[in-house]
Amino acid sequence: MRTVNIKFTQILLLIVTIFCHGSLSAEVLKDPTRPPSHRFSGIEAPGTKAAPRWVLSSTLIAPARRLATINGKTVGVGQKIGGARVMEINPSHVALRDGDKDIILELLPTDIKRAH
Repeated sequence: MRTVNIKFTQILLLIVTIFCHGSLSAEVLKDPTRPPSHRFSGIEAPGTKAAPRWVLSSTLIAPARRLATINGKTVGVGQKIGGARVMEINPSHVALRDGDKDIILELLPTDIKRAH
């Protein structure tokens, strides 16, 4: 009976070692459905772009209203967010005006491509 327990323990240890080793060497994959982070460090790593001032997370288009979630805050047409006024809300993008500058926020990053 003791030999069976020792063999069982050895086999269990071998299985656990194999699974742990496989998960340690796995590469971390970027989730394309995860919304962009709203935390900006202000410190750039070499070869990276500066974090955008406004991040569009979602839009809601209904017959009676148009809303957008920018930097975690829900705003409508005409409201201000971070000093810019929301000029237009569409299903895939939002137009802002910051002083004399027009800014278009896209809902999906341009690096995501559709498969046809």
